[in-house]
Amino acid sequence: MSGATRLIAGLVLALLACAAGATVAEVAQKAASGVSSVATKVEGAVKKGVNAGLAGVERGAKAAGRGVETAAKKIGIPGAGASSPKP
Repeated sequence: MSGATRLIAGLVLALLACAAGATVAEVAQKAASGVSSVATKVEGAVKKGVNAGLAGVERGAKAAGRGVETAAKKIGIPGAGASSPKP
């Protein structure tokens, strides 16, 4: 959330609170809890995106490996398709 958006949201909360007769402390507390909630949601979204990206890279690497192996078999490279030795 950008600074301008937070400022506008804070001003709207302040106006609503003044209309309802709330104290400044109550308004500040509501605004802070709202920002904290947004930060938590953004953090979760970023983690989810990173995990999805890593999974995509892994799938892509496996698909590329299969493609290279298939191509090597087709052109007749000796040993193509043999499994790697187990440690």
